[in-house]
Amino acid sequence: MRLASLLLTATLGLSAKTVLIVTADAADYIWAAGGTIANMTANGDKAIVLRVGNDDKNSWNLSPEESARRSAQESEEAAKILGIEKVVSLGYREGELGGVSPTEIRDRIMFHIRLHKPDVLFIPNPYAEYVEQLDRHYTGMAAEEARETAALRNHQPPFSAIGLEPHVTPEIYYYAQPVDPRRSEPEASATFVPQPKVADIAAVVEKKIRAAQALRTINQATAMRIRERLESTGRRLPLLDTVDTASAAKLAEINIRGLAALCAKNSAYKVAEEFHYAGRDFQVPTKFKAK
Repeated sequence: MRLASLLLTATLGLSAKTVLIVTADAADYIWAAGGTIANMTANGDKAIVLRVGNDDKNSWNLSPEESARRSAQESEEAAKILGIEKVVSLGYREGELGGVSPTEIRDRIMFHIRLHKPDVLFIPNPYAEYVEQLDRHYTGMAAEEARETAALRNHQPPFSAIGLEPHVTPEIYYYAQPVDPRRSEPEASATFVPQPKVADIAAVVEKKIRAAQALRTINQATAMRIRERLESTGRRLPLLDTVDTASAAKLAEINIRGLAALCAKNSAYKVAEEFHYAGRDFQVPTKFKAK
């Protein structure tokens, strides 16, 4: 399938893009943007994931070391399902980015922007509301600044000394799992700000589900925590009466389909993902464009 896509791209005279996906953890980009990325790789684009955290705490009854080891393997398995070429892990401990220098994280992301020279950048939306995992906020802030500083020669001159010249990334997708009705509103009325964008993922939603299900360690932890919270209030979810690989995978599928339907609401699509997007077609809000 990948070869066929590359041949089609070459035949049509299209230029394949390089896509760099920055994510705080193994799951976030899959849940929020996995379908759009799968569409891109199916069309011949090259995608690379830069995973900032190591997911050492997102498990159930596993040591941090074992959790990190399993999540690293499973994140690579999930990425392959989406057609992603490779996963690069920076190895920061989960939940501790608040104690790491933002400049350090920014410069490490900037290194990969200059190294891979992406045409498209996906980053966690640092302005999303009600995000419990603050690592996603810190990662998004660092990645947004890294995109800007990667284009400026006076940032990290040693990078240029080894051949990593400044690079401008022309397209950026801000992603987040939808939790607030205001997620679909423009971020400002001024020009040159990211604008709402909805992407159809009908052709790849099953692939997205399989990628999410590949994160078995994280999925089991999620299922166990949900069951624990339900039991503490005298409730139950029959699906989670027994938490195993099958029930955790089914829970992931239900959640992925629910989020996809929510993103598609008020659009022409049945299942979708939504972003704030900055690129040539979205630099000026629609209300300012000539009719």
